[in-house]
Amino acid sequence: MNEQMRETALRGSSAYPIVLYHMPNEQYPLHAPFHWQDDVEILSVTSGQVALTRKEETILLHCGDMVCINPGELHSFCAVTPDAGCDIFIFPTEHLTFANEDHDQSRYLRPLTEKQSGFPLCVDTKDKPLILQAMDLQKTRPIAYELQTKLLLLQWIVRLAQTDSFVTLHTTKQGDVCKEILTYIRQHYTERLTIPEIATAVGISPTYFSAFFTEHFSQHFGDYLRSVRIEQACALLLDTALSVTEIALAVGFSSGSHFIQHFRKALGMTPFTYRKRNETAPEFRNPTP
Repeated sequence: MNEQMRETALRGSSAYPIVLYHMPNEQYPLHAPFHWQDDVEILSVTSGQVALTRKEETILLHCGDMVCINPGELHSFCAVTPDAGCDIFIFPTEHLTFANEDHDQSRYLRPLTEKQSGFPLCVDTKDKPLILQAMDLQKTRPIAYELQTKLLLLQWIVRLAQTDSFVTLHTTKQGDVCKEILTYIRQHYTERLTIPEIATAVGISPTYFSAFFTEHFSQHFGDYLRSVRIEQACALLLDTALSVTEIALAVGFSSGSHFIQHFRKALGMTPFTYRKRNETAPEFRNPTP
């Protein structure tokens, strides 16, 4: 993820902004701290168990489960079992629309693109083959797979419309405050952040902030801040030649030893080992002169 909790990384390309991730991979464990995105995200558990947290509720997902996260929805997920794996399929609803709007687009697609309605959390068993086929197309990429992917997603939307299964999307004041908190953390994680500072920035009483954070994010503020710093440190370990101590200080840790301790606890290895395992990956590069 980049430096905002709203995930803004370009999906695929502007011509085909649909992408499939498999987690864990060689570089990143199956873990994503709280974030939101402007696209639809489908999480399909391929092995083991995964915990998904959204709307202050944690759901245990098993192999074969498939869930849908709507645009703007705060959520996080992590592996529960060592063998946990999942495919993450992301697409913008805007990519499914047509140049000339007709009755059907106005009635069914526009509410999705304008974030007025969304997809149900659990993908119905009868609809899973459509999504799995769309995911498989991203792996095999046969001729015209882009068009076929759009057809499968539109077919899914038709089924949801026929069964009146769309959900109404709405924002809440608390949800907006949560996003302000996460955005502030992402903008200032390299600094010595304090609860009074963040609370003042988002308009919450400092005495209430800790309880609010724990209630809405299911973890303590300090634990979340460390996860953000470690996430950014992982990117620096892969993308730069900075020393471990330099990276520790760059992402906000007070010392290299403090950083190594928390990195090992989070990823089960030292930063040195993490870099060594991934230094031959295409993403690893030296800093630009």
